[in-house]
Amino acid sequence: MSPIAEHFGSVVRLTVNAEQSDSPVIELPVTELRDLLVGAERDLADFLALAADWASQQLRDHCSAVTAALARLLDLPTPAVPLER
Repeated sequence: MSPIAEHFGSVVRLTVNAEQSDSPVIELPVTELRDLLVGAERDLADFLALAADWASQQLRDHCSAVTAALARLLDLPTPAVPLER
């Protein structure tokens, strides 16, 4: 699979698989794509904060490690978590 993003003026074309002629394609304005990406990053950061809170309650001995691992997987900064008890 070879996804591709192409920029044409104020429009971005996202193709799922450039190797297939009938691959799904999404075209949207650059500003809309930017807003969607900002929203996705915000949602991931919110998820990470909730997961860190859950880990602090459920996985006290492993909270920092679990939170740091999730942050690495999501390519986000590790949030501050309550001190492990």
